Amino acid sequence: MRYVILFSIAIFSSTLINAQTIYDLKEVSVSNKRIVDTVFGTWKYSVADYEFMDDKLVVLTFKKSLEHPSIHLIDANQKVLSSYDLPDEAQKLYKDYMGFVNVICANHIYRITIEEDVLHLASLPVEDYKRFIMPCVDSAYSSIYFSNYQHDYPEFTYYAYNTSNKNFQAIKKVGDPEVIHDYNMEYYFLPSKERLQARKLANYYGVDFHRLAAAMNGYTSSMYYTPLYSPLFIMEDTICVFDHSSNAIFKYDGKLNQLDSIPIDYNHPKSWREWKNEVIIDKEANTAYALYEKNGFCYLKGINMYTGKLISSFKLSNQNVEKIKIKGNYVYYIYRPFESLQEKFVYKELITN
Repeated sequence: MRYVILFSIAIFSSTLINAQTIYDLKEVSVSNKRIVDTVFGTWKYSVADYEFMDDKLVVLTFKKSLEHPSIHLIDANQKVLSSYDLPDEAQKLYKDYMGFVNVICANHIYRITIEEDVLHLASLPVEDYKRFIMPCVDSAYSSIYFSNYQHDYPEFTYYAYNTSNKNFQAIKKVGDPEVIHDYNMEYYFLPSKERLQARKLANYYGVDFHRLAAAMNGYTSSMYYTPLYSPLFIMEDTICVFDHSSNAIFKYDGKLNQLDSIPIDYNHPKSWREWKNEVIIDKEANTAYALYEKNGFCYLKGINMYTGKLISSFKLSNQNVEKIKIKGNYVYYIYRPFESLQEKFVYKELITN
């Protein structure tokens, strides 16, 4: 349905009787079709990743491959304010728990800062950054929250480090009992000679021999293994652990007292392939969404943080989108039309229910 509204304003002069001036305004089109806005795009290069920095956007771009990448600072009018060519093969942009945007490269990590709309990059020690910064997920109440998560092990624990008293405290252990059972059974599938080897190596490195056996069998690289996904977010000053293995959202206060445990089932839809194993938080609107995909279209389904139930569903207009992020009730993503010569652009849509 489409309407065209024509406005005419008749202004009568206060001094001249019967004098009339007519102003014709431009046509305004009103449509019920959803609007997809281009946040940034150019035919010169493609966007590989993006991050928000206050009211501006930092985009990681490439022409043919990420072996020769660049980063650009973009304002709200899609104007490129500053650019920087990276000397290393880029992998992604990464916003750490302190709010800094970093470029993760093959051999370097660069921290991005902005001074008077000019990009500046500082090289960080790679091993220290990966060891001490990347495990941290958020901060609040003078504490830093981190985990000992490892992709190849089906169990990990969230901790809090209090920067005031320098104390560490465990928050919650996350694990999938069924996967852990299968993981440990890999040891018993090894031949006797390899079991002995696994035990010797475990004693030498001081690790559990079950972990070495699973690695030797390649279990965590097989189709039977799914890495744990139980993210921690700070929402309205509440620490929320989305424990999908336990099918519950656990809430804690600043003193790490458990406030609530909310049952969830959104991670077990009728068609299990639709669940993308991802929760996206809109920090500005303080809302949480579960991500699904069907026939190439992504769906954002709002999670009620008091009941754990799904309360809304929003279907993105374009298929096969990448790098979905939500900010201020808008969903952002990277997209290139199918069979198009266009490069990858950044788009946004207003989330409506």
